[in-house]
Amino acid sequence: MVKNLRFWGTSAGEGTPTPFCECDICRTARAVGGPELRLRSSFRIDEETMLDIGADFNAAALKMGETLFGLKNVLYTHTHEDHFNYMMIWTRYVARKKPDFPLNIYFVDKAYDILDKFYFTSPVTSGREGYTRSSDVNFVRLEFLREYDIGGHRVTPLRGNHATAFEDNSANYLIKLADGRRLYYGLDTGYYLDETFEYLAGQKLDILISECTMPILTDDGRNSNGHMNLHTFLRCAERLYKQGTIDERTRVYLTHIAPIGTTHAGLCEYIAGLKLPYRLMVAYDGLAIDG
Repeated sequence: MVKNLRFWGTSAGEGTPTPFCECDICRTARAVGGPELRLRSSFRIDEETMLDIGADFNAAALKMGETLFGLKNVLYTHTHEDHFNYMMIWTRYVARKKPDFPLNIYFVDKAYDILDKFYFTSPVTSGREGYTRSSDVNFVRLEFLREYDIGGHRVTPLRGNHATAFEDNSANYLIKLADGRRLYYGLDTGYYLDETFEYLAGQKLDILISECTMPILTDDGRNSNGHMNLHTFLRCAERLYKQGTIDERTRVYLTHIAPIGTTHAGLCEYIAGLKLPYRLMVAYDGLAIDG
């Protein structure tokens, strides 16, 4: 059975432990295991809809004990390889007993332009007319600040503070879930753009999922761009709290965590010592928000 609202991966791009690394954090992860081990970030809303399927999708499916057979929609935050893996499309295509419906793949704004590139640059796309045919996959371009009905959820992409070779901005997603709860998925962004704060000022979030790529416990007093360190996140969350977007009932989760600064256990211990007006938790692979 598929668990809804579940973290399929919670690492930043290098994974934890990083295979080429012997730092204290990576060595601890190998020795301790459990929540210290992180696959690249991915999040499953329900059986039909996911956010990002990146480099570790095969390992994640094994780790979660679930299949992607019922998956119909994938919303991508951006086109960096730890979030978008074209091999997933090919893997689905060559399955011996596969779904009889196409997989909808959503890119926002300029991210859609990557299609022209990976068609002709990736090794497995020789003969691409097969596995990218419309009966197997449906590529959809979304626009920022427009609301869409996807898998029974109301989805609005907002601009993130993160750029790639194709995009000026990553896509963060405001999602009104089918059960009425509001979730914001803010990965691969630095301190929020003013327009994003302004849009969220009119929202009351039940769930906030935020990146914390650099969980460094010391504060340099600056708000980072591109990715968040821990204290950039805390200042961002403080502003969201002051404008009424989050409150004491909001469940806030940190994910997209690199092996920098401290371990999972160290980050949990540090956060436990903070006096915050909202509920903050450190996500780990396999965590299901609804249990």
